Amino acid sequence: MSNGEILLHTTDTPFRHLVRIIAGQQLSVKAAETIYGRLEHMLGKGYEPNDILECEDNTLKSIGLSRSKTTYVKAIAEAAGDKGQNFDELFQLSNDEIIQRLTSIKGIGIWSAQMFLMFQLQRPDVFVPGDLGIKKAMCNLYGYDMKDPDKIWVERAEKWSPFRTLACLHLWKSLE
Repeated sequence: MSNGEILLHTTDTPFRHLVRIIAGQQLSVKAAETIYGRLEHMLGKGYEPNDILECEDNTLKSIGLSRSKTTYVKAIAEAAGDKGQNFDELFQLSNDEIIQRLTSIKGIGIWSAQMFLMFQLQRPDVFVPGDLGIKKAMCNLYGYDMKDPDKIWVERAEKWSPFRTLACLHLWKSLE
């Protein structure tokens, strides 16, 4: 990335990607990576839903997951099925169908579902109006105020369709 190149890296299984998203919610990138690294160290890089379900809550909390995040990763493991097969069909669904399906799982909100669309499924036209980094970058670029209603952010992003994911990547990059 030394030349400013922005890439969507290949990711893990849908199940493990969702666990990673939950582990990193509302944390710095460094803190999120640390906690997720501990989880992989404890369970192995190829852990499956049953590995999460068999973990004691206190064990998950001991690696840095909060009580609520422990509940959420277990809900994801439950929804995933034994080998994560319940998430296989997500690849064939529309963005709206995926958001609806994922947000029905405890702990997954719209932001998490949108991150999943961008980074796991690498969908090219996803905008995340609720993301703090996106809002900061758009404030810098367009003079918006963080308190402006979502409608303003969404209307601006319409101009970037069908490449709103790429626009978001550039917005995040502009903050570095």
